[in-house]
Amino acid sequence: MDKGRNKRETIGEQLLLFQDRDMLFNRGVLELTRLNLDAAKDAFNRYEELYHSTGDISSEVKLVDFLIKGFSVIPDTCPERPAHLYRFWTALESYLQSVNFVGEKIAAEIKYSFFRKILMALEQCDLTDAPYVFGTVPTGYIYMQLKKYSLAIQSLQVCIPTTPDSATIYGYLGDAYILRGEPGDKDASRQCLLEACLIDPCGIDWSHTKDTALLELRDQIAEGHDIEGPLALEWLPSYAYIEGIFKRKTIKFNYGLKEFVGEYLNIKKVYDKKQSSELKAGLFIRAMILCDNEDSLRFIKSVDFMDIRRLMKDINPDLFHTYLKFIESRNC
Repeated sequence: MDKGRNKRETIGEQLLLFQDRDMLFNRGVLELTRLNLDAAKDAFNRYEELYHSTGDISSEVKLVDFLIKGFSVIPDTCPERPAHLYRFWTALESYLQSVNFVGEKIAAEIKYSFFRKILMALEQCDLTDAPYVFGTVPTGYIYMQLKKYSLAIQSLQVCIPTTPDSATIYGYLGDAYILRGEPGDKDASRQCLLEACLIDPCGIDWSHTKDTALLELRDQIAEGHDIEGPLALEWLPSYAYIEGIFKRKTIKFNYGLKEFVGEYLNIKKVYDKKQSSELKAGLFIRAMILCDNEDSLRFIKSVDFMDIRRLMKDINPDLFHTYLKFIESRNC
């Protein structure tokens, strides 16, 4: 009986040892994700001292060292600090990819803490109302990573008047709307994404796009029509328009129709000299939008509705046929 009790006590002590080991490791990870790097390093050092095991925590230890070194050269002064922090974040992303860091949950929590640090720097430097953190990185993108979607929308909207031709900004704005998820946000998101596609489909940060229907359609175009990646993106808005993902775009005569026609004619002029696949895709989506504004086109003598449809048929006969069926079903 005493032997049985001693055996149970030994097993209990071993279980406690393993529990302590897990608790020490988890404490190190928790401090790492909160970017309390000194505390994380202490926990991992203690782990190594007690258990003489470095292999199973080597990636976390190296990550802590990378972060400590990186943060040590970030200036505390304004207005430099937010921009330096963001540049360090991009360096951290590259580092995690280069070492094939497998802790996705850990990386996601570090990212959240990192962007909180960037936002704190913006607040300290009184830069939360600035359209951009630095260069082309919008402050609204920082808000999005922290799930402050309404603030992200407000901030990104401020960027549009100064950079109206940025597909990236419109793409992020579309993401912010769909992530917020309030009534009407899905339609607003897709309006923004259509504008982004009209500017430059390849200029959208597709790695962050949250519209699953649009992403699935992109993949279907690439696979079903044997179109390479970038060209699939060029054709994406036309297919999305016909699929009804992008809603009908109405342009009022006094609010941009002349400019839109001018853009169409400029692209066609280049296309007449060089009939590239990218120009075909750009013309097709604009032709559909012009057809949806047929009533207003009669006031503009530089284009003819029948010429527009004839060009669409020449560019992509199969898609034009699908477009005609789409028009018929929409008018029923």
